[in-house]
Amino acid sequence: MTKMEVKENKKLILKNVILKKFENIEMQNVDRESSKLLNEMKLLNVQTFGPLVTKVSGHHIHEDGSFTMDYELMLQAHDYKQYKEKYIIKDRIEFSHCVYVRFQGEPENIQFAHSKLELYFYEENLVSDGITISIIVSETPDEITVDLFKPVVQL
Repeated sequence: MTKMEVKENKKLILKNVILKKFENIEMQNVDRESSKLLNEMKLLNVQTFGPLVTKVSGHHIHEDGSFTMDYELMLQAHDYKQYKEKYIIKDRIEFSHCVYVRFQGEPENIQFAHSKLELYFYEENLVSDGITISIIVSETPDEITVDLFKPVVQL
């Protein structure tokens, strides 16, 4: 097990971004939608670079007890502008003043990285804007490497 080191004042910059938003998506549908987007990118022969980036910006518990979230999938692509009719495109997306941690381990233990970020915010008396950005650096069935960024509200 690798010790997770938390770092402050990190900046994440994405360029030439193709973005797909999902509002109130149920958790069990996230993997399916991610796979669907990646398959669409392959079918369209999109010239992507870098890994898939996800952004979770809100969780909702509904009266019936169901749990949904607001979720964005982002890919960087050299030829991104030609997909403006099908997707949201952005020249640049910047997340400044983030707290960062890298998780490397068994996929079922990723929640420890999220907990470490939450605990760091609590201990350092930081305020989050409720967003978490995840970048899957590498993935096998037995091990995953994920970079997590959590923006800090500047008071």
